Amino acid sequence: MKKSLFSLLACLPLICVASCAEMDSMDETDMDVVEQSSALIPGQPVYPSGNAMSGLVAKRVAKKVNFWGKKEIVPEFSAFNVSGADLGVLHNVRIAQVANPSVHKNVIFMTAGQKQSSSGHANGVTGQAADWDKNCGDVQCTGISLDERSMAMKLKSYNWFPNAWFAVATDNNFDYTMSSSKRSHLVQGFVSWIKTKITSDTENIVLAGSSRGGCLVTLIAQELRKTHTYDHINIYVSSYDGVCVKDGELGVTTTKINNPVRPSGTYYGGWAVNMTSQFPNHQNLHIYHLSGGQEVVPASGVRTFSAYEGTNPPNTGADIDWDWYKQTWVPWKHKEIGNPFTQPAQNQQAQAVADTIDAQLYWLQNLI
Repeated sequence: MKKSLFSLLACLPLICVASCAEMDSMDETDMDVVEQSSALIPGQPVYPSGNAMSGLVAKRVAKKVNFWGKKEIVPEFSAFNVSGADLGVLHNVRIAQVANPSVHKNVIFMTAGQKQSSSGHANGVTGQAADWDKNCGDVQCTGISLDERSMAMKLKSYNWFPNAWFAVATDNNFDYTMSSSKRSHLVQGFVSWIKTKITSDTENIVLAGSSRGGCLVTLIAQELRKTHTYDHINIYVSSYDGVCVKDGELGVTTTKINNPVRPSGTYYGGWAVNMTSQFPNHQNLHIYHLSGGQEVVPASGVRTFSAYEGTNPPNTGADIDWDWYKQTWVPWKHKEIGNPFTQPAQNQQAQAVADTIDAQLYWLQNLI
């Protein structure tokens, strides 16, 4: 059932668009949302912040067990064993459990993109801060907080998916430079692990990720749709400038489709992919991919993917809505798409959030 703006706000009595201390009544809050909506994307509401979380623990999938660096997969991630994934790779995969109810009516998994250095990085999908890894040891990372403005915390607070098992990967270690074999084993590990969270009660699976995380969740959905046992389960995939490797990941090609709303003087675009051939089974599948197309690393050719209609990819793309697959081009830089509430200039952040996090939420809200 589609939810109205009123019902969205009604389910958030403690969450306001601005500081709750500044609001005299719900009517005033409602008006503020409508006015901001008109200024950003017509017809799309501004989605209030959720409730922040703190004190979370992100556990390593494979922990060090002795002084010499021997590693083993921890029991709660034993499903990764069947994938044959490299233990050294799994050691840097860190996952925080957000919610684990007794009934898994919904399964939600969100992930940040590839960590580019020894330091952490903030992410608008998961809500992790730039210093999330400051307290990481050989087994886990403690004291992690998730920002209330993130997709994860907004979605959790709105409770559109009740009784949801919910986890975020602060680092999926889905490294662009790893061998194809290592990457494939890692994807299979995530798929096997997520399958352990699906029960006879599960109705929906929600997957979201930015950059390499966007590619990862799309590949996870691809594998899940090969298992016809899950055809009755709705799968929702939110990809934020998802980046796949041009060696067969998701069928990404070397043909570039230009971003039609790219900033003047830039060469933003996406590598063409025949998404229909990649997902022959569309049953209860819903994908929304946001494409910016800035090169992640200059002169590297590392950039997002883009679906296309017809036999041949066009030179310049257009927004797509095939019912099961939606793609919107945005003019933002790669990092701005991944973290729209801090990366753009302050006077552009509201628009960036509207184009990314809130656009994904609006899409979801109109599907459920």
